Amino acid sequence: MALHSPYAVTMWDYIRRAMPLNSEGTLKPDEVYALTAFLLYKNGVIKEDDVLDAETLPKVKMPNQNGAGMPPEWKHGAPRLQGYP
Repeated sequence: MALHSPYAVTMWDYIRRAMPLNSEGTLKPDEVYALTAFLLYKNGVIKEDDVLDAETLPKVKMPNQNGAGMPPEWKHGAPRLQGYP
């Protein structure tokens, strides 16, 4: 997720809502920031001594920030992928 997500705040929100397994949503905000920072650091997005908080997280430049795009328009009943049944 650290390399594919266009925004670091998306990672933070996912971690906040989905972790830990079987106790989803129980992490404190500081724990979510720490886990997000760890994952971003391990994927080479931020430096080890960078601090993430409500001010710095939205400023993180993600590798795929400019590569994300909107999916093509889809109409009910149409195949989702061209040439796929």
